[in-house]
Amino acid sequence: MHTPGSALRVALIGCGGISNAHAAAYRKLGPDVVRVTAVTDVLRPLAEQRAVQLGAEIATDYRSAIERADVDAVDICLPHHLHAEIAVAAARAGKHVLVEKPMACSLDQCRAMIDAAAGAGVTLMVAQVQRYMPSYRGVKRLCASGELGAIRAVRFDSMQNAPGFLPAEHWLFDGQLAGGGIVISVSVHRIDLVRYLVGDVKRVMALTHTGAAPYRRGAEDYAAAVLEFENGAIGEHFATYSGFRMPYSEMFMIFGDDGAVHALPPAGHSMGPALFATRSRDDSATRSAGWDGQFSGFLPVPPDGAGLPAGDDGFANEIAHFAECCRSGREPQSSGRDNLGTMKAILGIYRSAETGAWVDLAGL
Repeated sequence: MHTPGSALRVALIGCGGISNAHAAAYRKLGPDVVRVTAVTDVLRPLAEQRAVQLGAEIATDYRSAIERADVDAVDICLPHHLHAEIAVAAARAGKHVLVEKPMACSLDQCRAMIDAAAGAGVTLMVAQVQRYMPSYRGVKRLCASGELGAIRAVRFDSMQNAPGFLPAEHWLFDGQLAGGGIVISVSVHRIDLVRYLVGDVKRVMALTHTGAAPYRRGAEDYAAAVLEFENGAIGEHFATYSGFRMPYSEMFMIFGDDGAVHALPPAGHSMGPALFATRSRDDSATRSAGWDGQFSGFLPVPPDGAGLPAGDDGFANEIAHFAECCRSGREPQSSGRDNLGTMKAILGIYRSAETGAWVDLAGL
């Protein structure tokens, strides 16, 4: 078990894809904060590469990594269908758990992870990286300040052309291994973000479309959803995994009685700076009247880096937060319990697409 005041010792389980960002974060934070002592992957060359990069030993498999005395926590960077099995095993062995999004492929799996962590008294955190970026923290502060007035509506997009940058055999095209398609693999970022900014989702209505190869076993490549939030706000979401061209990959807009936030990134960038306009910040001397005034008067949202030690590096910020929560016993900002709400929204979208009806998330 981790000793407070010492560096958190981590086993990195899965050395492909997203683990590149995690590895860079470990190197940035340094061994005084977190130290990767073991790595493992079914593809030995990947494990060897990551071991050299992080100065770690190679474990035979995830079970041997969990059993090591020099491991306090695991960082799970694997295909989605493997998250729950490994997280539960690690928690039962007394190890803290950081798991990449999405948390798991079903609510039963998510609840098993939460129960295992609670039963063992260990930390369970979902790596929802956008919560740990100063730009989005700034939007959170703006929403919480009341300066926007009552928030009435949200719009957001998640758009990629996955066949353009992934091989056809990639597991993300397999609905059984990924738990679905674009919604669970990419929209999970934006759904979690709008929950963080606006509040929990009450019910959803959705349509999805599963395209031709390489999409298989139910992995959808298009989705459209309408959301109603617990606070009465309404939301609209569009997602595509097969967008031929697009001017941006992610967007959101928040509309309040007294202000609005627009995050429309430049081409090729997912997370550009957000802009806002509110009554209290309105400079009538610089705004055009009437119709033109609808499209001017926006100011950058001031970023909020308080408590974020790595500046704009969301991955390093989230791992530092995980390490601090393991030391202090504090509930992570993206804990398993919190992220059950994100997974309910995602899986509610899938159920609505199947049934053609509204899905009340309280019933899931």
